[in-house]
Amino acid sequence: MTRNTRNLGVLLCLLCAAMLAACPDDRMSQNTTEVGDDSLMANKVTMALSSNTQVHGRGMRVESAQGVVALTGVVASAAEAQRAVQIAQQVKGVKAVHNRLRVQEERSEPAPRPSSSSG
Repeated sequence: MTRNTRNLGVLLCLLCAAMLAACPDDRMSQNTTEVGDDSLMANKVTMALSSNTQVHGRGMRVESAQGVVALTGVVASAAEAQRAVQIAQQVKGVKAVHNRLRVQEERSEPAPRPSSSSG
């Protein structure tokens, strides 16, 4: 009889453990949703940047966390960086945009050195 009682106890413990494992934790569920929302928002901003002719969005990296978008990368001009920020701000759900874009410095050709001839 004790063997049946012990087996029943083990079975009940396994059943309880399975039920607890099947119930999602609210915090875990919320974090998963937030990560999905952030990923979706980053994709929307990336698409908006890529489809704009004034901005070369392919060279930019877009990250999102809780509605705050961060733009990183190199752009050709300050105007392009400003336009990228404006585009990101227009995406639905974006609360703020952090501009971490760097303006690429134009490389000028070095001036030719005067030849020195000793006479």
